[in-house]
Amino acid sequence: MSTKEHLLQELIATGDQFVSGEILAQRLNLSRTAIWKAIQQLKKDGYLIESKAQFGYRYVENDLLSKTAIQHFLPNELQTLPLSVYPTLASTNQKAKELAAQRNDVPQVLITNQQTRGYGRYGRPFISPKNSGIYLSLLLKPTTQLTDVGLLTTATAVAVFRAIKLTTGIKTKIKWVNDLYLRDKKICGILSEAVTDFETQHITDVIIGIGLDFAAPETPLDNNLQNKVGALFTTKPTTTRNQLIAEILTQFFSIYPAYSAGQFLTDYRENSLLTGKQVTLKQGNEQLSGLVTGINNHGELLLQTTTGQRAISSGEVTKVYYQ
Repeated sequence: MSTKEHLLQELIATGDQFVSGEILAQRLNLSRTAIWKAIQQLKKDGYLIESKAQFGYRYVENDLLSKTAIQHFLPNELQTLPLSVYPTLASTNQKAKELAAQRNDVPQVLITNQQTRGYGRYGRPFISPKNSGIYLSLLLKPTTQLTDVGLLTTATAVAVFRAIKLTTGIKTKIKWVNDLYLRDKKICGILSEAVTDFETQHITDVIIGIGLDFAAPETPLDNNLQNKVGALFTTKPTTTRNQLIAEILTQFFSIYPAYSAGQFLTDYRENSLLTGKQVTLKQGNEQLSGLVTGINNHGELLLQTTTGQRAISSGEVTKVYYQ
């Protein structure tokens, strides 16, 4: 860890209190000059460091993505979680695929401020402007053979739902299988991808991508997207991306060890956008219409059609009929 990272860690840990350069120098075993230089570097990097004569320095929480700030909000058991923050990536999921080849058994987290080639289901472009979103991928190396990756997607949706509610008080709706909605607009998409061993055909890695529209982008989206895509905050945010990311990770890793038991499904069902609604759904080349009656224990959509009830494990809801 560099000098400025150590210093940032100290300032964040101090909270909203000022701490003198002398005390910081003593804590970090550095000269006052080295502290001053590190403060200037942090300011240049975009961190808000308030300076006040006779009082010293104070970290002011802002929305600059920071590994140190995210770690500050994580519980003790996740402090050693490998976490990388990038200014820009083509895609966090693509970067995770590259890292998967290294065969590291420890879960890894990749976060970026901007994606230049982000993608969602079926390879569709996922617009990922800078400074306004949370673009995060989890690289997981299961210790046992996974048989239900779809259920892991629904677990992730609940983790994001809970994190948003806990940090902001905002209750979103979950649209099966992988989207979160607020004010009738999509604000979050989740994409799970499996890496399979060519010889054994066993899943060796699972990558879960989370794309969350945190705030309105600096450059407005085109009219077509504006009608479909929203943001968690349309006015001044009441939390930061760092805090929300930390809570998403906290919630995810509280569910993940026993996700296959499906205990999280209560929240998924209670906050389902689709239950009780007539929908049209596309599954492969087949188009289905019917009434959504619920979500089963495998995270499958229960659809009552004219020919009976069906449990849908994959597909895309293309239309929701609101009464």
